[in-house]
Amino acid sequence: MALGSHALSAEYGATALGSSATAAGRNGVAIGSAASSSGTTAVALGAGSNATEANSVALGASSTTAAVVGTSGATIGGTAYSFAGANPTSTVSVGSVGSERTITNVAAGRLSASSTDAVNGSQLYATNQQVAANTASIENNTTTITSLDGRMTTVDNRVTSIDGRVTNVEGSVANLTQLLDGGSVGMVQQDATSKAITVAKSLDGTTVDFTGTDGVRTLSGVKAGALSDTSTEAVNGSQLYATNQNVAANTTNISSLDGRVTTVDNRVTSIDGRVTTVEGSVTDLTQQLSTGEVGLVKQDAVTNAITVASDKAGTSVDFSGMQGARTLSGVAAGNLSDTSTEAVNGSQLFATNTRVTTAESNIAQNTTDITKLQDQMGDVGTSLSGAVQYDRNVDGSVNFNSVTLGGSLSAAPVVLTNVADGKSQYDAVNFGQLSALQDQVTDLNGQVSNLTGQVSGIQPGSPYFDATDAPSASGSDGAEVNAAMPGTGAGSTAAGAGAAASGNYATVIGANASAAADNATAVGANAAATGVNSTAIGAGSQAANANSVALGQGSVTDRDNSVSVGSVGNERQITNVAAGTAATDAVNVGQMNSSVAQGVQQANSYTDQRFNDANQAINNVAKNAYAGIAAAMAMPNMTPSGPGRTIVAAGGATYKGGSAAAVGATYRSRNGKWLMNGAVSVTSTGDAGVRAQVGYEF
Repeated sequence: MALGSHALSAEYGATALGSSATAAGRNGVAIGSAASSSGTTAVALGAGSNATEANSVALGASSTTAAVVGTSGATIGGTAYSFAGANPTSTVSVGSVGSERTITNVAAGRLSASSTDAVNGSQLYATNQQVAANTASIENNTTTITSLDGRMTTVDNRVTSIDGRVTNVEGSVANLTQLLDGGSVGMVQQDATSKAITVAKSLDGTTVDFTGTDGVRTLSGVKAGALSDTSTEAVNGSQLYATNQNVAANTTNISSLDGRVTTVDNRVTSIDGRVTTVEGSVTDLTQQLSTGEVGLVKQDAVTNAITVASDKAGTSVDFSGMQGARTLSGVAAGNLSDTSTEAVNGSQLFATNTRVTTAESNIAQNTTDITKLQDQMGDVGTSLSGAVQYDRNVDGSVNFNSVTLGGSLSAAPVVLTNVADGKSQYDAVNFGQLSALQDQVTDLNGQVSNLTGQVSGIQPGSPYFDATDAPSASGSDGAEVNAAMPGTGAGSTAAGAGAAASGNYATVIGANASAAADNATAVGANAAATGVNSTAIGAGSQAANANSVALGQGSVTDRDNSVSVGSVGNERQITNVAAGTAATDAVNVGQMNSSVAQGVQQANSYTDQRFNDANQAINNVAKNAYAGIAAAMAMPNMTPSGPGRTIVAAGGATYKGGSAAAVGATYRSRNGKWLMNGAVSVTSTGDAGVRAQVGYEF
């Protein structure tokens, strides 16, 4: 159908409304002066609008469409996200490059991973508020961590002050404790070159038992062992189970960190008093070995936890002896996670093997069930041989678009009886419906003949028809409408009772509709397009701004270059929105959720890193402090038995994992009144200290 001066409907089912409007695509629609719809089922609404792609919509004056581009997902902050609406079939354009429009009065879209609704400004504002809150939290955390760094500096200075009281190193001590710590003697030894640790390698025996007075122990720090039928290496928990660990909230972590720093402050304060008052004595070295205070294998006196060469290098522990590999018993069930380095025991591996055996049995049963199902499907195919079936393609696959009644067994056409009246465009029609249609066509032929006679009598110059500007419809089923009422504007078109097209090249369709501006388009009863290049579609819609579009009943625009799909208090959702790809494309809820997830992930990553840095600094301070206490405890302070005599002594000590060894000498003057003492110590962290004392007795 073509309506308007020089309007052209060039394809089946095409509709062109407006001066010079062109609908060149099948079932296409072009409404507005010089509007063009060339794509199949494309829609161009507005003066100069152009819909070139199949199923596309150009909405508003001078709007143009482009090829649809799908966006399946994106990688944000290292995480891959999939978007809803990833395979759009076409596109909707509300402007053109350099002449974009805003879309106003948009109702809030649904927020979910599968939503393709458009989101409005208030929803994005809420998202931005949350991102801003995260940014503020990060800034507050940064300030708190900076304060913690200052407190850590204070702690370091206090520890440095403690070290200054035992500085001026003048020598090192080689004693049995160093030999044990170095791993050169004892049942547990460490090779100085390869750093490999062996346990009783030159002795008999086939088991190593870690059981203590509290029962079995957890063996931690176990490297992932080789997995084979001949392997004798222990496996850790991360090799049997995969999981993720969640990090506690930032505020909780910072509060906990603050408490730990305060604890360290208190401990350092306590260290000052202990260094002043410690006069510790040396315990028998054999007793230290039996209680696990020194050596490569140690046991903490408080927690009873046993460590093996915890402060030494090396990546393996070899339990082999003269008789070969040993059984490792008394192993507690290790933690099963992707980061676990704890050894697992036989009961854990047995449970895993049991589940594997069950899975294999289930797979065998499924194979049997599938075979039975295939047999049953064959029986069904046999029973359907006489039923109506879909045709098949050349390659043998089912053609779901074709059914031949009678199949290959019927030489003559098949009669289909008891066919109900068809109701939709794809329903079959019966003979009764065709008979009624034939009667209507006969009547229509008579009416057309009468109309032809009436049209032939119209005189040249009539306001309703100009032979030189006659519209045309070249499609096979196109229709010419030659009685459109011209508007008062140049090249304008008006159709409908009371319709008024006063703007130049304006197009009006609908009772009492009006287009008062140039290139304006109004479609629908009482629709009004008063802005230049504006488009109002829908009963009572109002497009009062330049280059604006009011889409839908009662929709109202309130600014230039915008698209409104409602009015204040009567907003609408925009659904089935494909993921945007260009800077001016609309985004759907799925894309917005991905943006929020990226902001939260970045905030968590930053806070976790700062927390780990501060935690490491605290651990280093505590380690040095414990070793310093051990150094003070290890320094001997023995008194000679008489005047003119000298006593030389050695000492060793441990404190909460820190250890030290020391030697010293004390001299009493010949008159018995003066005492002179000196000592040096070396800690497990590599620091050294020296002490000198002079006393006078009277």
